[in-house]
Amino acid sequence: MIATWLDGSVRIARIEWRRYRREFGHSRGRRAALILVFCATAVALGVVSWLLGRELATGGQPPRSEASLAAAIGFVLLAVRSSSLTNGRFEQLAPDALLTAVSARTATVGLVLFVFARVGVALAIPAIGVAVGLALGAGSAAVALSTIAAITALAAFAAAVGVAGRLAGTIVGRRLARGGLYRDLLVAFGWIPIAALWVLRQELSVPIDELSSWLEYLPLALLADLALLGAGERAGVEPIRGLAALGTVALAVPLLLTLATVFARRLWETDPAGSTRSARSSGSHSLVVDGRLERLLGEHVSRPSLVVARERLLAERRVPRGVLSAGYALCFVGLVGMPLFGVLLGAPGFVLVVFTLGLATGLVFGTEPIGKTYRVLPMLLTTVRGRDFVGGLLLASLVLGAPLIAAVVLLLGIASDASLAETLALICTGFAICACTATVNVAFEMNADRADLVRVPGFFIDVPVYSETGVSAFYGMAKTFAVVSVVTVPAFLGTSRPVFEPLAALGIPTAAVRIGALCCTIVLAIGVSRLAFRVAVDRYRDYHLE
Repeated sequence: MIATWLDGSVRIARIEWRRYRREFGHSRGRRAALILVFCATAVALGVVSWLLGRELATGGQPPRSEASLAAAIGFVLLAVRSSSLTNGRFEQLAPDALLTAVSARTATVGLVLFVFARVGVALAIPAIGVAVGLALGAGSAAVALSTIAAITALAAFAAAVGVAGRLAGTIVGRRLARGGLYRDLLVAFGWIPIAALWVLRQELSVPIDELSSWLEYLPLALLADLALLGAGERAGVEPIRGLAALGTVALAVPLLLTLATVFARRLWETDPAGSTRSARSSGSHSLVVDGRLERLLGEHVSRPSLVVARERLLAERRVPRGVLSAGYALCFVGLVGMPLFGVLLGAPGFVLVVFTLGLATGLVFGTEPIGKTYRVLPMLLTTVRGRDFVGGLLLASLVLGAPLIAAVVLLLGIASDASLAETLALICTGFAICACTATVNVAFEMNADRADLVRVPGFFIDVPVYSETGVSAFYGMAKTFAVVSVVTVPAFLGTSRPVFEPLAALGIPTAAVRIGALCCTIVLAIGVSRLAFRVAVDRYRDYHLE
């Protein structure tokens, strides 16, 4: 009996593997590049492990804190990856047909096996590098076996936690009216409080060694003992701790599988198929009736542009897909903008905040103009002109971005030593960056071929979402970041101390240099926006449906 349902689970996992490869399959060149990356990672980890093994062989103490920290980080990464894989495959399992042939337990275990296989493939080569390095350094083949066992147990535990956690989150998201939104906002922006805590740790000068020592008390630390169990007495590891880790995982994984099965059965067999919220409760209303935008801008902006803007604002409020794009902008500023402009050019944080606000708000409505209108694209192309469509997206960006930028910059201006003129110039700079980001991104992403868009699992909602898959979806965004960064260079340079201080020594007022630099960025952003607007309109006019 057990062999029967387990065989069915393995078969489901194999089918999901094939479907995954067909949907997200890589070219041979890319597979070869990934293997090279894995091999390089394995070599680097192997060298580090060899040094650790040598230290153990010469009587050194095992680095328990570092090993516990590595186990904790690895567990979190694997659990997040498992959760992401579960989200994608669970939505495509087609339970209406699947559950007529197999039980919910068989299907759930098949899903877990698929997730574990995907995680295991990515871990295999680096794990072998670690095991071989430790074995060579410690002079014991047994440590290689115990290391492989520990990594396998860690991956199985993380995969089970990721699957069960994701299914539980899905239940919560469907039960609560806004649960899905809060859940996915946490996924999208959960790194921000972590980064804030890291900055706070640096400000409070809390040593990393003290933090990592706390991890020794977590159950995951036992897996580090299991990995070093093969080194024998030289590692100073108590065998009972390593065996306890193995026993804990052996008990926890079946328990988590049982929970995952209960959650999956609840989703498939008990919960309603879709949302039952009424149009009134979801905030739906007619776009034909004049709204606040028409009453405010009706004499200056064409009605189609106003309708497009209102439709995007309403759609974004109900399905905030653009918020995710704003998250990419924050990542870009943190990883590229801050080191490049803040550290190298010495630009003040105030300008970086304006740059971030303009980039993030402009990206909300500027991304995926084809994907967001996938289902109504034929009607859109035949009823709305290019100027109205692009103008509507630009208007929606400014309607969202302008109040936010003005409020934040005004508060920062009052709290800082910036003059009123500089504060106003910074506000105008934020507006210009927002408009530039929106138009440039629309111009780049209007090249997306509708045939390349596929239905993908969407954040926040259970309605169909269409988007490009793979890295191609990020090319337009990356080019937008590059163009807007170049546009903002005059503002960064003019407000940098290494620039305005020498000019002040020559008799040029510092305020004039700063405001002049901001004005240069504003003029440049307006010029680039106008050019991008024309390109976007031309591409909209020439867009073809296959």
